Amino acid sequence: MSKKITAAEFFDKNNAAFIKFGRLFTRKITDEQLISALAEKDLEKLAKVFRLVFEMLEENSPDSNSQLSEMISAYSQIGEEEQ
Repeated sequence: MSKKITAAEFFDKNNAAFIKFGRLFTRKITDEQLISALAEKDLEKLAKVFRLVFEMLEENSPDSNSQLSEMISAYSQIGEEEQ
């Protein structure tokens, strides 16, 4: 029978893996070619990713509104440059 661990113990044990994933995720979410390819392939999945990012920013940042505005503005500019 395996020992049950608390959420804090789990996150402490796997902290390095979470940090590695977070860094990889932030590199990928700012890759313009990857985002464009995903938007063409499956716009619904891309929308879900952005919704999760926005929710995480809102929950974890005291000034999330300005960060969200900056992200939306940056991605809006990408669309304008392509036209």
